Formats: sequence, structure tokens, C-alpha cells
Amino acid sequence: MRKRNVLVVSLAIALVALSVYNMQVSTSQYGMDLGVEIHVDMYHYRDGVLLSHSHHPGTLTTLGQNWIEDQLGDTPATDPAKWIGLSNDATGPSAAWIVLPAEITTNGLARAVGTYVDDGNGSWNITKTFSVTGTQSCQLTGLYWALAGDFLLCADTFTLVNAENGDSLEIVWSLSVT
Repeated sequence: MRKRNVLVVSLAIALVALSVYNMQVSTSQYGMDLGVEIHVDMYHYRDGVLLSHSHHPGTLTTLGQNWIEDQLGDTPATDPAKWIGLSNDATGPSAAWIVLPAEITTNGLARAVGTYVDDGNGSWNITKTFSVTGTQSCQLTGLYWALAGDFLLCADTFTLVNAENGDSLEIVWSLSVT
């Protein structure tokens, strides 16, 4: 069973991002707490054998906070966040990002749609298994709400992978709202 580390965005941050002052007052009064959990797992396989696994909390971008606001409080103008991108950039994720730096577009690791799975009340994951078609290192992933463009919801690093032709990389973004 996968261990899950949690990145919790507090009620105050979530509600400020959503610009809902009155809701903040009323929910604080009654002790309600709203949190968003985001984390990512990477599994590196060669010839069907697991070579490495890493698990890390994700970073919710400011752009992602505003997208959540649109999805929950306005008329959504976008698809769900279901596209996974990869990069070999060693920079730690930043809330200011709108796209992964130096996103990979070759060797079978270009941004691709993941599969949505409902994990129960307010919990879901988006999973993509990439089939590597060349030699490629990577250590950063992001979850987007569009196949192309600057639409990054969240990002995080994982243990450096030096993949070879024929390897597969499984990326699992797990998210929940409590």
C-alpha cells in the first residue's frame, strides 16, 4: 500500500483564493475546515520490473487556485485537470508557475491525458503510464487542465529517473478535498 504524504492548503488560503470572505467567517464560526491534498507517485519499470518509486507532496499553483475558483464558483470554461506533463528540470516547484520549465515533448514523454479514478468522497486520482521510446531523464511532473498551453494546476519533483527505450513511467496524481 502506498504511503501518502499530504499537502494541506488551509481554509483561509483556499477561501482567500476563492475570494469568499463571508463564507470564511461563517465556516470559522462553526469550526469547519477545508483542505486540499495533493501528492504524486512515480513508478519506474524496466522489463516489467519496478526499478524505483518515489512519493512527494505536490505544490498547488496560484493559477491552479484560480482555476479551482472558476470550477467551483463560476461557470467552468475548461476541461478537468487530467493531462500529465514531465520535465528534467531540477528546479523545485513554485506556486507562481503556469507551465513546467523545459517540459519534455519527445521520447514518449510528451504531455498526455491521464485516466481519472474516483477514490471515494472528495478523493480522486489521475494516472498515466508513459511508454519511453528513447533515452530520457526526468524528475519533475505537473498536472494540467489542457493538452497544450500554460494551464498548470500543480507540480512536484520526484527521484531522478534515467529511463531507457522500452521502460515505462507511471505517474499518479492523488487529490482530495476535505
